[in-house]
Amino acid sequence: MPKKFKVFHLIIFFVIVIFIIISLYLIIRFFNEKKAYEPYEKIKESGINIIMNGDYLTYVSLGEAYVEPSAIIYDNGKKVSDDVTITYYKNDEQVFSVDTRYSGDYLVQYEYGNKVVNRTVIVCDREKPKFNDIETKEITDLEASIYDVNDGVMAYDNSGKVNVSCENSLGTLPGNYVISCKAIDPFNNINTKKRLIKVVDGIKFNYDNNLEIIFPKDDDYIYKYSLDGGLSFTECNQIMNLDVNSGSVIAAVYINDEFLMSNTYYIK
Repeated sequence: MPKKFKVFHLIIFFVIVIFIIISLYLIIRFFNEKKAYEPYEKIKESGINIIMNGDYLTYVSLGEAYVEPSAIIYDNGKKVSDDVTITYYKNDEQVFSVDTRYSGDYLVQYEYGNKVVNRTVIVCDREKPKFNDIETKEITDLEASIYDVNDGVMAYDNSGKVNVSCENSLGTLPGNYVISCKAIDPFNNINTKKRLIKVVDGIKFNYDNNLEIIFPKDDDYIYKYSLDGGLSFTECNQIMNLDVNSGSVIAAVYINDEFLMSNTYYIK
């Protein structure tokens, strides 16, 4: 017998074997599924049976609409789901519906004839608070010691209540400071965010034979300097050059005639 002819017969043989195996698998699977399905059909056809849609324990987020899944009712094999009586209870008292505006636990009761099935619905807050857009803040080194790191930081929560706090790791030396902020709602959902605070020189002194004072710029600021240790002050411009060779110079900033900040430069 030619070799090619033998190979052809072998291929045919293997195809037949694979076909038989697949056929046996499908037949066994069909009878197993039928066997598993038959008791369910018998249950439906005998007496009253309530088959709940969804889970017996259901969680709903605070503020999220609760969609009633209801239940399927069989009365001796006849589907009568429209005749089910649904009752809601909260703290053992009957209520109109599941109110997701507030947290709480509800018992949903499905009743038909003398048979009752219960579902537990828990309304809770699983949503983290949300921060507002926090802008980078630039302050002077003189303001840093009294600056509130929580300033401008807000958060919102679906519960309506949220506690916001930022860690005070702000230094008084010029530089960039990353501040960590935390928002916690009454259900202990936590969100964190970082903010950047840039500390810059408030009043700058440059000395090269004479003294140059550069005050922070603001249309409402009034600038003054003193050469006698603060006994008297002279009003000046935002950038001031003084011909002094010794002693100390106090530079001060006022706003609405109230003292805001000062710095002292000692000439050696």
